[in-house]
Amino acid sequence: MIQDNKFRTQFVKDADSLGFVFMRTYSSWQTKIKQCLKKYAITHPQFIVLATLAYLSQSDDEITQVILATKTNIDVMTISQILDNLEKKGLVKRSTSIKDSRAKRINLTQSGLDKANETVSLVEVIDNQFFSVLGNNTPIFHQMLSKLLDGNH
Repeated sequence: MIQDNKFRTQFVKDADSLGFVFMRTYSSWQTKIKQCLKKYAITHPQFIVLATLAYLSQSDDEITQVILATKTNIDVMTISQILDNLEKKGLVKRSTSIKDSRAKRINLTQSGLDKANETVSLVEVIDNQFFSVLGNNTPIFHQMLSKLLDGNH
């Protein structure tokens, strides 16, 4: 019996695969973000949670783990682990929800807000530099990413 050792893909080159190119692009962008945040002793997922909390905290609504999970598209268990680490660092505080005693209310501490404010501008600079190669197509690319997200949620 002859063994078939061929990789059964529709693509001639790996660069022809949209998914592969998207993954490589995301990885390149994320590496830049991770290198920057390492200097501030937080991970990229921790930054995402801190920045999302800072953004959501501008309103008077209570923020729970479920709300964070929904807003960030990170599963609830992972959000919980991230919050454990952020709480140990003194950047967030969890307490029982006012609206639902089964849920945890999440608040930024002053240190957490300071860390979010300290790092968000750095991440935004990286974003601007990374996506600047798109030039005038940047808004179109943003719209297309939003469409992908909305259509696959």
